[in-house]
Amino acid sequence: MGRSKTIWWLAGWYPSSLDVDAGNFIGRHAAAFAQNQKDRVDSFGLILFHFPVYRWGKDARPTSVIAVEGVETVWQPVGQLPWRGWISRAINYWIYKIVAGARLRRYAADAGIPEGVHVHAGDKVSRLIPNLYKDFRKAGKGAVPLWYTEHWAIFNEVVFDGFGKRGRVFQRDFFRLWERVTVAAPVSLSVQSSMHKYLGGAKPFVLFRNVVDTQVFRFKQSERDQNLPFAFLHVSSLEPRKNVFGMLRAFAALKQKHPSWKMQFRLVGGSNELYLSQARTYAFGLGLLHIFQPSVAFFGPRKSEDVAFQMQEADVFVLFSEMENAPCVISEALCCGLPVISSSVAGIPEMLNNSNGLLVEASDESALVLAMEKAYLEHHQWDRIQIANAAAEKYSMNAVAGVLDTSYRNLIDLCAE
Repeated sequence: MGRSKTIWWLAGWYPSSLDVDAGNFIGRHAAAFAQNQKDRVDSFGLILFHFPVYRWGKDARPTSVIAVEGVETVWQPVGQLPWRGWISRAINYWIYKIVAGARLRRYAADAGIPEGVHVHAGDKVSRLIPNLYKDFRKAGKGAVPLWYTEHWAIFNEVVFDGFGKRGRVFQRDFFRLWERVTVAAPVSLSVQSSMHKYLGGAKPFVLFRNVVDTQVFRFKQSERDQNLPFAFLHVSSLEPRKNVFGMLRAFAALKQKHPSWKMQFRLVGGSNELYLSQARTYAFGLGLLHIFQPSVAFFGPRKSEDVAFQMQEADVFVLFSEMENAPCVISEALCCGLPVISSSVAGIPEMLNNSNGLLVEASDESALVLAMEKAYLEHHQWDRIQIANAAAEKYSMNAVAGVLDTSYRNLIDLCAE
């Protein structure tokens, strides 16, 4: 198998020993693309770069990053000063730029210039792009196309660290990145619109959806025990923007409205013990964790196979976030044939319609109560097999990677002419 072309992925987020969940969706994208290229005579070689940062004296130095079959991973830990203040921030900025930039130059000197570059999550990585392309030009290969995928909900002022709230240097780096972008590869049309709004100037784009391992997240026929309660399911980090308290209040209101209904709210996730503890305490305060008959169950962090099992066994998935991008958990739930109730933010309306779920306004707990009530009463209207099949056509590894492969080949061949 010959590999005459290579693509560099510069991942601002990626799982490492410092944080095994950070950017795991980028890892799934990489696995999907590598699988798509397997056994092809004209396959692309995928080189993934990541520079995990850690604070000297505060964090353990990263010792590893996730390995993906078929992907060469090049990584370099970058130490940072642990102190606050603009002087420390300035020094840390240059430490990252120098260390990561030097690693990229060394690799290019040894292995050559790639045919394409794809930035995943521009945080920190954006500052590397101007010098990287200067090096490409010096090597006589300045027309290297650049793809850009933003997985972060930064281009929205609802989030506390939105783009408009960031400093001038941070914004400047993103503007410089955007100037170099040849093709945007957003995970949703909403993200594409937001990037145009904040960064200025329309760019050609290809819709690069979040990928789902449909060997794990798939419809599974099962005979439901009619004695089991109707199961609402939520899966997330349980961080504040997920509005877990709002969901719990809505569920408590639904129980008060229909005390005879057999229902359970299941929450999976919460690797941060503080968020998990706060959610449990709040549920207890609402009377949902009665010692003899709790109506809320906390399962904590779970592996993908366990999350898929919960989705296959639940009746409805609930997400009530104040802000999202295009959540992986929604596409995973749909691939399991699980209908979804969600707040109508960012790219979520592109994922849901009457055939696979219900949308409510963010923070509207009364609307959420009504949607959960409707789901309980009318859940048989949803065809779970049809939901799963339609989702797999959009989010399977082959479907997502195939879109990216076509985009790479079309543009790289054009630049080579």
